[in-house]
Amino acid sequence: MTLLEQFKKLLRSRKFWVLIAALIATLAAYCTDQISVWQTLQAVVAALAVYSTGVALEDGGNAVKNRS
Repeated sequence: MTLLEQFKKLLRSRKFWVLIAALIATLAAYCTDQISVWQTLQAVVAALAVYSTGVALEDGGNAVKNRS
């Protein structure tokens, strides 16, 4: 798969857009002083962890399907 194909696949991913929305919401909360820097960092790490876990689960599911 080429880099361009991977980028197109990323842009079609619902998980990716949920990650972007979570990061924007976190940034908005920080900019309006609703959360502290520490809470912002925690939210960013949590969002990235959820995204990476979702991608890993999807990849694992695809690997199982391809073996059958």
